[in-house]
Amino acid sequence: MDVTQTDPIRPSDPDMHWTGWALHTLRQTVEYDMRCKGLTEQQQRASLSEPKTSPDFGLIQARLSRSVRLSIAMTERIRTGFIKRRDERRESGEEQRRRQRRERAAGMVAGAASRPEEGLDAERMRSLAWETLVEDEILDAQLDTLSAAEFVQAVCRKIGHPPDPIRLPQGWDDVEAKATAETEAADVEVTDDWSAEPDESDAGRPLPEPSTPDSS
Repeated sequence: MDVTQTDPIRPSDPDMHWTGWALHTLRQTVEYDMRCKGLTEQQQRASLSEPKTSPDFGLIQARLSRSVRLSIAMTERIRTGFIKRRDERRESGEEQRRRQRRERAAGMVAGAASRPEEGLDAERMRSLAWETLVEDEILDAQLDTLSAAEFVQAVCRKIGHPPDPIRLPQGWDDVEAKATAETEAADVEVTDDWSAEPDESDAGRPLPEPSTPDSS
């Protein structure tokens, strides 16, 4: 059976999410102001027969035009600001740091909430945590504000699987420290299994002749 391979879901950028919302809102504002300008022009034409009782259409049009100009200018400022912040994050390594932090958080959730006996293995918990970070912009932003234990508890509440209090992480470096310790332990074990190699300083030297027993 053919299985279509899809790209892994990547947590969205809260800054990008807000920028998209702001630009969409400004576009709606401009469209609304332009419709108002059209309606105002129709009202002005219809009120030519009674100029004394008609409102100041010139002032209304001027204010609407100013609103449109300001909205367009704000749109450009938002776009420019987002591009500048994005480039700064890339240059400083911020994007890489946040990706690693998300991966670390997903691993912490997997370690604290997995229950193989209930069909909730570590990989399943890791996947749920990752998808939650994708869908919840606020929770993703709290990566930098909550402690490791608080963040794991928040994610577990979101996915509906409470963590084991005993397995809650003490800090954000727990996963990395554990992985480093396991790697070092594996290196030591491999080193202990190797036989001692001869000293290079003795390589190439002839073996000494056996000593002759003393006949006296």
